[in-house]
Amino acid sequence: MTWTPQHSQNAMIAVGGGVGAAAMVAPALLQRVFGIPAEEITGPGLMGWRLFAARNLYLTARAAQGDSTAIAAFGHLQALDQVVFWHAFSTRSVPRSTAVLAAATSLAIVALDVHRRTSR
Repeated sequence: MTWTPQHSQNAMIAVGGGVGAAAMVAPALLQRVFGIPAEEITGPGLMGWRLFAARNLYLTARAAQGDSTAIAAFGHLQALDQVVFWHAFSTRSVPRSTAVLAAATSLAIVALDVHRRTSR
């Protein structure tokens, strides 16, 4: 089987939607999975993850419906997220392992988007 741009687009939507759903339904669990100790999970942190989730779920829903603007926005938003994650890494506002895992997840979406855009 050949990996097509459509496969990359579907995978982008699946990763974005999966992370968004987890952040909305169980933000404390997702924070622990991403390496934030339970005792460091705060109300504002949970709110931040839910805002992140709302953005991801909205974008994912639009992209899943074939909205070309939403599909095109994936890579651009992930580039901005990379700035946030590496800033968090450098300032240690979250554990460094958390920032690296978030950046790696985001980078996977960027790679899928690059493949989607360049393999046509």
